Amino acid sequence: MEDNLYAPPASEVFDHEPLVTAHGFYVVSPLKFCLLLVGTLGLYQLYWFYMQWARYRRRSKETVWPIARAIFPIFFAHSLARHFDAAIRARGQRYDWSPGTTATIFVLAWLVNAVIDRLASREIGSPYTDMVSIAMLVPLGLSLLSLQRAANHASGDPQGASNRHFTWANYLWLVAGALIWLLALIGLATYFVEV
Repeated sequence: MEDNLYAPPASEVFDHEPLVTAHGFYVVSPLKFCLLLVGTLGLYQLYWFYMQWARYRRRSKETVWPIARAIFPIFFAHSLARHFDAAIRARGQRYDWSPGTTATIFVLAWLVNAVIDRLASREIGSPYTDMVSIAMLVPLGLSLLSLQRAANHASGDPQGASNRHFTWANYLWLVAGALIWLLALIGLATYFVEV
C-alpha cells in the first residue's frame, strides 16, 4: 500500500463510453432493430432517426436539429445515407450497397405510406387502405434495415453486438406497440365482422 494518501489511484482508467457513440452513429443489432420497428408499427423510426442525427451532431459538431430530422426524415434520408457511406470509406472498409437507392426506396415507401394513411384516416378504401398501410412496413423496414446495417459498419460493429440486448425502455416501446397493434387489429376485425 502507498504511504501517500493524496496520490492518485494507480489503477488504469478506461473510457467506458460505448462503441455506439464512439464513431458517431447509433448502432443496433438487425434483430433488435426489426423487432422494435415492427413491434411499434413503425413508430421506432422516429427514435431511430433522432438517435442517428443526435450522434452525428455530437461527433461532427455540425449544427443539425435531430428532432426536425426525425420528424421529416424524407428530406434528410439521403444525407444520412451519404454520411454512413463516407464514414465507411473513411474507415477504409468496403461495403456493397447503394446509399442513394436505399434512401430513395425509403423516401418513396414513406410517401406512399403517408398517402395511404391519410386515405385510411378518412375511411377511403377502408379496410384495404388499413391493410396496405400495415403492409408498407415491409419496404420501409427493409430500407431502414439496410441503412442500419450501413450505420453499424460505419461504426465498426457490423453485427450491432454492442446494442443487441433489450433494455427496459425497449420493452416499454414494445408494450406500447402491442397496444397499437391490438387496436389496429380490433379495428380491422370489427370491419369484417360487420360485413
